[in-house]
Order: sequence, then structure tokens, then C-alpha cells
Amino acid sequence: MAAYMIFFIIILILVLLIYSENKKTKPPITKEAHKHPLDKEELKAQKAEKEREAKEAAEADKKAKEALKKATELQKERAREAAAAEKKAEEERQAREKEAKQKAEAQARKEAEKAAAKQKEEAVRVKREAEAKEARRKAEEKAREEAEAQARKEAEKAAAKQKAEEEALRVEAERKAQEEAEAQKRQEAEQRVAAEKKAEKEKVTLPAYPDFDHSRLVDMGLSDEEAIDFVKELIPQIEEQLPQIKDAMQGSGDFEKMEQLTHSIKGSATNIGTGGVADLLVDYNTYLKTGNDLSLSEAYYEELKIQLGKLKAQYL
Repeated sequence: MAAYMIFFIIILILVLLIYSENKKTKPPITKEAHKHPLDKEELKAQKAEKEREAKEAAEADKKAKEALKKATELQKERAREAAAAEKKAEEERQAREKEAKQKAEAQARKEAEKAAAKQKEEAVRVKREAEAKEARRKAEEKAREEAEAQARKEAEKAAAKQKAEEEALRVEAERKAQEEAEAQKRQEAEQRVAAEKKAEKEKVTLPAYPDFDHSRLVDMGLSDEEAIDFVKELIPQIEEQLPQIKDAMQGSGDFEKMEQLTHSIKGSATNIGTGGVADLLVDYNTYLKTGNDLSLSEAYYEELKIQLGKLKAQYL
């Protein structure tokens, strides 16, 4: 469009140049010419010249107008051509855009179809994986339940076996305890018989001690039940000292050690009560302070076991 405008301006300039050139070739009429009278021929010539110049100017003007008209028409034609070209280019551009759009839409549809197909495949894969996972979970759950059931069954068997073993051990322990108790009773009976025979043989006689009495604790303000509890605590103390006293009597006899052992349990016994084992321990400990007769010491020892048995029978 700018090119057409430039072309029109150039044509207009050329027309104006031609018109101005024609005017320059005419001789100018000066004031000096009017100062002198002219003859008719000169006036006629001047008039003719003026008419010719007017005619040439009119023709030049006409040519300029025609040139301008042609330039304007040419410009309009160029403008129409340019508009047509622009319209065609626009149509081609639109056609290309439409074609590109159609191709893009087709490509997008194709991509969408591929994406949909891929999504469908993915959904199928996910579904299959979920089904497989659920199947594994069910299988694992079933296996776990079976394992738990088996473990419970084995635990029940183990518990039953352990219970049977514990029951057998309990029965065996009770049997052994009973046998040991019976053996202890037999041993104590044999020891009493042996002590009696030995004392009879050696003519060692000890006084007859009365039954143990815990009334001393009651007099001190304890209840009968509390006093009995103290007596029950005395029994294991004496049982603990008996083996040590027996060891001290071995060989020639360690009378000093026997005196020390009997002294500790004598104090406990006499603090609790009188008679029985308390009176015996007083006599036994008193003898060991100065005595050295092993036979008499053994007689006291055997009598101590007898009195201990009586105390157990009385309080246990």
C-alpha cells in the first residue's frame, strides 16, 4: 500500500514540473512594455500568445488532471489488487490454519485415543494387580489362620504335656517328700531308740522334761496366736543348729563350739517359753561350759532331737 502512495506522489510531482516549465518559457510582461504604445500587430500577437499560453496551460492542466485521474485509478486498481491479494493471502492463511487445526485436532484425537487406550490398559493392569494382591492377601490370611490354628493346637498339646509333666513332677515330689518324711521319722525313731539304748547302756540318765509352755509370751501381752507364731519360728532355728552340733561332737568333741551353738538357741527358747526344749537347752548349755564327757553330751544331743520332735508335734 505504501508503494502505491509513493507512485502517486511521483506522478503528481512530474505533472507539476511540466506545468512550471511551460510557464518559465514565456517572456515576462514588464511594466516597461506598457510605457510605449504598441501597434495592433504586436497587441494581436501578444493576445494570441496569451491565448496560446492559456490554451497550453489548460491542456497541461487537463493532462495533469488526466494523469492524476489515471494515477488515482491505477492506485485504486493497485489497491483492489492488493486487497484481493491480501484477501487471497488471508483465505490461504485461514485455509492453512484450518488445515493445521484439523491436523492438530486429528493428532489430538489420535493422542487422546492412544491415551484412552493406555489408560484403559493401565486400569486393566491395576485391576489385575489389585485382584492378584487381594488373592495373595486372602491366601496369606488363610495361611496365617491355618498357622495360628496349628500354633494353638501345638500350644494346647504343649500345655497339656507340660501340665502332665508338672502333675507327674508334683506327684513324684509328693512321693519323695512323703518318703523323705517317713525316712526322717524312721531315722528319728531309730535315733531315739539308739539314744535310749546307748543311754541305758552307759547308764546316763536325764531328767524328764515337761511339755513346752509358751505362757511366758502371753504374760508379756501377746495373744496366743502371736505366741504360737514365735514358737514356730524357733523350730527351724533348732533344726539348723543340730547338724552343726553333731559335727562338733565328731572325734574327741569340740565342747567350746558346742557350747556356742547351744547358747544361741537356748536364749531364743527361754525367751519364748519354759519346759521341754527350753529347759533341756539350759541344762545342755550349762553342762558344756565345764563338762567334757562325750557320752553325756551325746545323750543331751539325742534328747534335744526328741524334744524337738515333741515341739513340732505340739505346734505344727
